[in-house]
Amino acid sequence: EGVIAHVTPSEILVDIGAKSEGVISARELERLDQKTRQTLVVGEKVLVYVVQPEDENGNIVLSLDRAREEKDWRDAEALLSSQQAYEGQIAGFNKGGLIVRVGNVRGFVPASQFSLSRRRVSADGTTPEQKWGRMVGEAVHVKVIEVDRAKPRRSACSARSKRATSSPAASSAWPISASSSIWAEPTASFTSPS
Repeated sequence: EGVIAHVTPSEILVDIGAKSEGVISARELERLDQKTRQTLVVGEKVLVYVVQPEDENGNIVLSLDRAREEKDWRDAEALLSSQQAYEGQIAGFNKGGLIVRVGNVRGFVPASQFSLSRRRVSADGTTPEQKWGRMVGEAVHVKVIEVDRAKPRRSACSARSKRATSSPAASSAWPISASSSIWAEPTASFTSPS
């Protein structure tokens, strides 16, 4: 974490407590949306990641994106350690199940882990779009069961649907375990942002 010391259209200097200030480059600033750019003002605390301790000009190279990604991974790891349920939204799907995000980290919930009520709802389709498409945006509760940064897939969660909380079967979270979603009944997976 650091404090923004200077802002120009082409870079931001951040005091991170080192001998010199760190630099967030124009390339990274160009990728930020306008709303985020407006929050980056002198004196504001900001979470940054040291990409390079010293570049060819002697600057410490910093990244906001990498800092956010690291925070999301740490949040997923904390959920794994605590076994605390996480409430999220179904962000997407693939042929094997649903995708739920913890920040920008993708978790997968395999279809085999869905509750019986969810499987009944999705039974009337043959393509992934027909089976899972209408679930996108629904709230779910999941429990992270595995986080592995080294693999393209991260198992992490179990989950339950917000709308199905009245049934006894829905009282447990769904687990997730594939590469594109988080919530399902027994397992879950997290992958790098896409």
